[in-house]
Amino acid sequence: MSILTKLNSWKTATLSAVIALPLLTAIVIPMTTQSATAEASQRYLVQYSTSQAKQILTAAAGTENTRFFDNLNMAAADLTASEKEQLSHTAGITRIDTNENYQGAAQAFAANVKAVTVKGQEQASWGYGAVDAKLALDKNYTGKGVKVAILDTGISAHSDLKIAGGVSLVKYTSSYTDDNGHGTFVAGVIGAQDNGKGLIGEAPDASIYAVKILDTQGNGSTEDLASGINWAIQNKMDIVNMSIAFPQDSPVVEQMLQTAHDQGILLIAAAGNKGTANTTQDTIEFPAKSSYVMAVTAVDDNLERASFSATGAEADVAAPGANIVSTSTNGRYELRDGTSVAAPFVAGLAATLKQAYPQLTNDQLRHLIEVNSIDLGTAGRDDLYGYGMVSFQHVFDPGAASR
Repeated sequence: MSILTKLNSWKTATLSAVIALPLLTAIVIPMTTQSATAEASQRYLVQYSTSQAKQILTAAAGTENTRFFDNLNMAAADLTASEKEQLSHTAGITRIDTNENYQGAAQAFAANVKAVTVKGQEQASWGYGAVDAKLALDKNYTGKGVKVAILDTGISAHSDLKIAGGVSLVKYTSSYTDDNGHGTFVAGVIGAQDNGKGLIGEAPDASIYAVKILDTQGNGSTEDLASGINWAIQNKMDIVNMSIAFPQDSPVVEQMLQTAHDQGILLIAAAGNKGTANTTQDTIEFPAKSSYVMAVTAVDDNLERASFSATGAEADVAAPGANIVSTSTNGRYELRDGTSVAAPFVAGLAATLKQAYPQLTNDQLRHLIEVNSIDLGTAGRDDLYGYGMVSFQHVFDPGAASR
């Protein structure tokens, strides 16, 4: 090969390399930069007060993984640290809180569940008699026309249960069928049917709605709770039963509970099962700890505080919560303990009162329940029983609603 030919070959190769270099740079450099600057995202609950702020949030977080809870002026969104920082300085964005995960939020002791048999047409647990629940049935106050949402693990079909409707708000299933057992049990305490087939709940004609916010292990999150409360507001529930508890103090939870309360919903929650022998400790958990919620502690069949029951200044009322019988997911019946068991006793009573006194507000219903409770322990309101154990005695007496 001549020198001239070699020179031409070298020029051609060099020119090709020079042309290719910008193309490679255009491909490689942006990929390297993107990798270096990519930020991990985290799940947050974002509150907004204006439509413009909502639009800015949408633009920042996108719509694919963002859930809006319009009745709460709130959204759950994945945000990077820089996106969160920018939104925190945006007018109309009022709060940004981390989405907390709650382990074992369902407040009943699964390990102690026992299968039992039930005779037809009876209120099968000592608890119904202790609170004189039959007084309401005798007066034909059965919760008819009252809408009760059970925010829990869902509700399964059962011959003793009539489910008015519901929704699954967890991500892994679209069915509100109970895959844990907790929610079905709670539903039976409130609304087991007076149909001759099994036990009778406190408010057998109440419209019971299954709002599935907990998974098969009874776990949930702030986002799940927000979605459940948002649904309850949207669907105009009268009463919301939350037999759940978690330790995290969250201002965003307080805000959503206040919103539901301000919409006229009576909120009832289990105080929690982390009580100790030292009853001076404040062990009541959220959402019961909120002033917008009736915190329900548990008593045993001696009408004494159940050893597991949480204590604290937020205790509002007590209810039977040990060795209680109700419906199970296998179409049968079972016995459970827990403040989860106590809370629906209050919700069932509230449903009969709402039927009897439809004009009463949520605060007035709460007051009616409190002043007619049976004082236990230290005279007056205390940290173990609140105002006392709930009772159907005297709540339907003439003038009761105006006391």
